[in-house]
Amino acid sequence: MTTAPTPPPVPGTGDPKPFLPVRTAIVLQTAAFAGTIAGALTYLSTGNTAGAVLGGLACLGASVPALNGLIGD
Repeated sequence: MTTAPTPPPVPGTGDPKPFLPVRTAIVLQTAAFAGTIAGALTYLSTGNTAGAVLGGLACLGASVPALNGLIGD
């Protein structure tokens, strides 16, 4: 029994670039985690959902530039 030969690779530019670089993904993921924690703690302390969402978003926005400076290339 024989197997079919593998087709030759398709000519092109090679591997496509990733949607986000790894560094950017790590910064955004860590900032989102910090914002989630801050929002949850705000909700637990005040019981106000709108305030918790605003607190979480404020933490997310403040931590992106801070993490961008902390995480090296």
